[in-house]
Amino acid sequence: MTNVHKIVFIGEPGAGKTTCIAAVSDIEPASTDVECTDELRLRKDTTTVALDYGELCLGDQGRLLLYGLPGQARFRFMFDVVREGLLGAAVLVDASSGSLQGLEDTLSTYADELRRLPCVIAVNRCTGDAQAIQRQCLELLQSHRLVAPVIVVDARRRADVVRTFELLFLQLEHAIVRQPQGATACS
Repeated sequence: MTNVHKIVFIGEPGAGKTTCIAAVSDIEPASTDVECTDELRLRKDTTTVALDYGELCLGDQGRLLLYGLPGQARFRFMFDVVREGLLGAAVLVDASSGSLQGLEDTLSTYADELRRLPCVIAVNRCTGDAQAIQRQCLELLQSHRLVAPVIVVDARRRADVVRTFELLFLQLEHAIVRQPQGATACS
């Protein structure tokens, strides 16, 4: 029997969730992008309204199922659809927007779930002072009582997305090692 694992990408519209999945998926990603009909159309042509899906073969370790979920509160129910068996979350941030309001909205929506999972904050489309943006992200995490690494990525680059996975798996490994004998790391 093949082991099946899940990772979720969440974040504001335009943060790079669909792009991350496309960068690493071994299959043609499934997407639920539709034409934007609200103020978002000023920033991009389409947006994800349910989820994106891809898969990555891990060889003898099984398969990694990749889900991209909208960060807006109105799509919060989609997290429940993919929750079972979820290993961790990558929270994508669109640094080109000039504001971290999208990250604030995503953290406000998903903070409870992110406290229970390994997560990584992946700052995409960074054109400014990366260290300043990372510090601001850390401050937002702290205000939501969250701890996670904050890295700068290019969502189009497979190596950057793989680095995100490596950080998630490192957190999982550390959590398992720290558990008392007989306990499990996941609830």
